[in-house]
Amino acid sequence: MMNNIKAVIFDLDNTLADRKYAFYNHAVRMTDMFMSDRSGDEKERFVKRLIELDNNGYAVKKQVYDTIFSEFSPSGTADDMKREWNVSAELFSRTEDGAEDILKYLNGKYILALLTNGYTSTQNIKLDGTGLRGYFSEVMISEETGTAKPDKEIYLMMCRRIGVSPSEALYVGDHMENDVKGPLSAGLDAVLYDKTGYYGGAYPKTIASLSELKRYL
Repeated sequence: MMNNIKAVIFDLDNTLADRKYAFYNHAVRMTDMFMSDRSGDEKERFVKRLIELDNNGYAVKKQVYDTIFSEFSPSGTADDMKREWNVSAELFSRTEDGAEDILKYLNGKYILALLTNGYTSTQNIKLDGTGLRGYFSEVMISEETGTAKPDKEIYLMMCRRIGVSPSEALYVGDHMENDVKGPLSAGLDAVLYDKTGYYGGAYPKTIASLSELKRYL
């Protein structure tokens, strides 16, 4: 148990919001819009390649769409496809399993906040699509701050906004650099959400389901 914790700060993508599901469906939607005259095999290759280039959201979007256009020459433009991600993010928003249950459990016991990297418009669309915004006293999106995870300043900025010291805050997310090493460098504690076992237990405070967070709080 972490008895000194007053605030729990969550990541959004693939922690509370199922981004993998949303982007897969975005990629399929893009074949319908921009590759309608192509064979089924080429559409499948397009979907696979777009997901690969996206790198689970860690790639620069302009580079993703510029590359996919150079390789497949779809109809329209790269900017057209890039803009459609916001539409897809709304259409295919859904929560990770157990997300609302754990927020309900923590609500009233801790200050709850959300800290995510990304573009303000897209991240707000995804957050609103999950229906979880009301649980958070503060929402911080990197585009608004001038910095981004894993720079320790963004975690310290969040702690200042919610009125706790770093040692009183716990960060929860799915990425080792952004959601564990970054918070730890700023003096926060961290729990890694690794539902697929990708990190193989490399970090001791790891959970495979969001409900397991209860054992730390």
